[in-house]
Amino acid sequence: MPNANTIDRVVGGGSPTQGTKVAPTITLAATTEKLFLDQTGATLQVQAYPPSGPATGGSQDLFAFKVRATFKTTTGGTSTSVINIYKGVTITSGNKLCSITSPSLATLSASGFLEAYCIWHATTLVLSGYQTGAYGTSTPLANTALTNTAIAVANQQALVFSITATNGSSVTGTTVTLGEFVVEAV
Repeated sequence: MPNANTIDRVVGGGSPTQGTKVAPTITLAATTEKLFLDQTGATLQVQAYPPSGPATGGSQDLFAFKVRATFKTTTGGTSTSVINIYKGVTITSGNKLCSITSPSLATLSASGFLEAYCIWHATTLVLSGYQTGAYGTSTPLANTALTNTAIAVANQQALVFSITATNGSSVTGTTVTLGEFVVEAV
């Protein structure tokens, strides 16, 4: 259940009629990183600022926010699973916010969460912050710098985020289910 600080939220769900704020389970068949899609087939995304807001300055500058994902992976064989959160809706290494890897799973399941605590600076147009998380029985991800510590964001409307999953090795039949993918004020 979202809290009062929720800005934008997507949940996992199986019905194809639930719309753009519901993500179906994805199946991985190789080590290719795969974007989560919404029920319409478009790249799943959450925004930290409403699209009707001003293009620069305004209310998001100087306010911290959190991008969080909860998820469950069931591997199709012995493998790890990697979850990544990106700024934007494409897989671009310079826009990777944060990442977490499961322990080795031998056709087993593991649940986890990944969080990026961010702040955007409207003058320098830079997004910065730190990441944290936990995945299965592996050591929790301590508060560390974001994967990229100064990501360029041209304006508040570009504070859009997507999520991916990857197999650690080429096994087939790995499934990844989102619990939620959310942006919240902190």
